[in-house]
Amino acid sequence: MEVTWGERWSRSPASDFIIQTHGHEFWKRFLDELKCIISALHEIDFTGSISTFGEGIARITLGDDRLEGVSTRTDLILDGERIRCSVLNNGIFYLNFIAFSDNKLFVQDIQKDVDPMDAWTTAEQVVDRMLNIIEWTRG
Repeated sequence: MEVTWGERWSRSPASDFIIQTHGHEFWKRFLDELKCIISALHEIDFTGSISTFGEGIARITLGDDRLEGVSTRTDLILDGERIRCSVLNNGIFYLNFIAFSDNKLFVQDIQKDVDPMDAWTTAEQVVDRMLNIIEWTRG
């Protein structure tokens, strides 16, 4: 589903309610999508894993099968109105929840000028960032 900026709600009690009631649901879908993407990485000679620690913390680890020791990881923390992403050797970025009038929840990368993302697109973006770090590391 394509979402335009015109559909975005401003911060209101209604959007806060949607975030509170659907944030955990989005988190679970996001982790499921990450697992799906990670399971397919072997097709491009990468390995990956996802580990969860309690209800709102996960760690993704990706590595290059072709070069020993070339890997990265990202710690994900569900933090109320956002997901905090801490990337090994690449800093922190935040994915803020955005609620829409039809009770749909998306996230927005506050460091990039991109459209709001559903769980699948969010998972793709997180893995893409990690693959880019690995590509940069191996030169």
